[in-house]
Amino acid sequence: MKKLSGLIFVLTLVACADSEQDKSNSIKAEDVSSLEQAAIDAGVIPDVKNISLSGAFERQSDLGEDRFCAVGNDERGYQVGLLAVFGPDSKCEGLGSAERNGETVTITLESEQKCRFEASFDGVALNLPGNLPASCESYCTPRAGFGGVSFYLVGEGDAVARSTRGREIESLCPGG
Repeated sequence: MKKLSGLIFVLTLVACADSEQDKSNSIKAEDVSSLEQAAIDAGVIPDVKNISLSGAFERQSDLGEDRFCAVGNDERGYQVGLLAVFGPDSKCEGLGSAERNGETVTITLESEQKCRFEASFDGVALNLPGNLPASCESYCTPRAGFGGVSFYLVGEGDAVARSTRGREIESLCPGG
């Protein structure tokens, strides 16, 4: 009898767990967005709609300091500059423009060959895709690339962005 009651208990637990799993699998998109909105309201995550791309972004590594800057706004677009460092003699560096649509930033580099790609921006970090057009290599020394590089917001606004320095390009974001 003990074995039978134990088996019934285990089966009841499994049934309850399956029922809870079914409930969690049926979360709708509006529930997720309401959870995201609650996190925004609590200040846990930034509201990308209310944050400008304008500012200075960096990422430190053992190989050097990567930099990105943007001057402008969502309505008229941005002037941008990028620097990705892979050691003392290896880097990518370029100037161009950007347009933002929510969390998607379309970056077009135009100081060498035209290089256009979409990056993601969550209000804190700008993440470049891992696979970029071959024309983007024109901005890089051998064995370097912009693919997969991330930059983190360190200062907001055009004034901070204008102070961003490159290696060969003195000011990555000189104007607006």
